[in-house]
This record gives sequence, structure tokens and C-alpha cells, in this order.
Amino acid sequence: MEYTLAGIGESSLEVKKSRFFGFAYSVSSEEECKRILKNLQKRFHDATHIVYCIRLGYGGKYEYFTDSGEPSGTAGAPIMRILKGQKISNAMVAVVRYFGGIKLGTGGLVKAYSQTARIAIEDAGIIPFIEMVEIEAKIPYGAVSQMAILIDKTGGTITSQDFSEIVTIKARIPKNAINELQSFISEITRGKEIFKIKD
Repeated sequence: MEYTLAGIGESSLEVKKSRFFGFAYSVSSEEECKRILKNLQKRFHDATHIVYCIRLGYGGKYEYFTDSGEPSGTAGAPIMRILKGQKISNAMVAVVRYFGGIKLGTGGLVKAYSQTARIAIEDAGIIPFIEMVEIEAKIPYGAVSQMAILIDKTGGTITSQDFSEIVTIKARIPKNAINELQSFISEITRGKEIFKIKD
């Protein structure tokens, strides 16, 4: 079972006068992560370090972290270990640090960043991760409402509808609902369905 975050979580910690602020976000793309990072950099423009870690896709197909000037392996890596250990994907965790004048040492940094991240993740909450795929289907006018009901029932969402000679529907659906949807489309089009799964 894979997991993701239920929402946004925050935390704060003070260690030997250094202040740490943690933020955990449910995300679905690198672009979203870039926007979040930009906002954090603007909000905490005077921070000593803004460390962040990203894990996207089912099973963590894309992973990235940075130590943001902290000694290698003391900041981003411990946060990534938490995400991987708890099998959390489609998540971004950032920890902002204001240096308090007292060095924490390697072990102290790992502990502070880990603890701040863990509390933010707990605050966000964890839910099962459902892998979604984008699909495109061409169906007759008369089947649009049935199709919409089925997509909704699977937990999917319609992203666009184009009404021309035939209706083109684009949607995001759980990967495990593909067969059910494909069978329905095949039935209503008498086997002449046009159904595509996008990469």
C-alpha cells in the first residue's frame, strides 16, 4: 500500500536557538512544487536555509531533495528517508531554518530536520495513494450522462468535454478503474470505441 498526504501540515521547533519551520504539502507535479518553493522563498527571504524534498508518482517515480547549503546528508536526505519509509508519494516537505548562532553538529542537524519534517507530515495527515491516469474517450451524445456518473463513481474527474459530431471526454480516473470504464464504452459503442490512455 502506498500513501500520500491528506492536506497541508505545519510544524515548528527550536533547537539551541536555531528555529525550524516545517511544511508538508500534497502535490501532483513538479510545477506545483516550484510554485510552493517560490512562495516559501518569498515568505522566508531572510532564512538561513530552505531545505526541501519532493517525491512524486506511485512508488516515488520521481524523487529529489536538496540540503540547501547544510552539510551533505544532514537535511534533505533524512526527510526523504521519512517519506520513503512511510511509503508517501505525491508529497513535498520543506523545512526552513533560522540559524541561532550555535552549531548543532551532524547528528543534531539530522535530528532537527527529521523531527520538524515528521511533525509537519503528521499534521498534514496520511491517506491511501490512488494512482490516477488520464484517459480520452469518444462516445455518443446519449451516453454522456451515464459516462459522467461512472467516472464520478470510480473517484475520477472529467477534465474536459468537446461536443462535436461525437463527444470527446477527457478525464482523470483511478488506474484500477480502466477495465470497468473500457467495458462500458465498448458496450455503448458496440465495440467501435475510441479509448486512449495518456502517458
